[in-house]
Amino acid sequence: MRAYSTDLRERVVAAVDGGMTSEQAATVFRMSVRTVERYLQRRRATGSLAPTQQRHGPAPAKKTRLQAWLPARLQQAADATLAEHAAAFTQSTGVTVSLATMSRTIGALPADDPGQAVTARGRARRPGRPVKSKA
Repeated sequence: MRAYSTDLRERVVAAVDGGMTSEQAATVFRMSVRTVERYLQRRRATGSLAPTQQRHGPAPAKKTRLQAWLPARLQQAADATLAEHAAAFTQSTGVTVSLATMSRTIGALPADDPGQAVTARGRARRPGRPVKSKA
């Protein structure tokens, strides 16, 4: 599937509004007739040609709860194991999480100190990871 810029979408729709048929606009702008029709349909439905946000499946409720709970837990028990964090989360919320989920969530947390966002060599640090110091 080919992605077209918003500017091109606007020009295609403007051409159709100016009197071109969908087939003529598709030929001039080198795209399928169905793509032109989709643009017109999107504008009728939403009033905009901007792409819509696509979300498949249910909202990640467990992940959202864990992300909200975890920073306070890491302040309390920063040296706890993943299993201990997972057990504490289950005890406080009643929701069970795997060790992999706990690890991914800790790794995705933003850095506490903005100065810690890069390593000593200037490379971008992965979120949630402490900066290693050479001794």
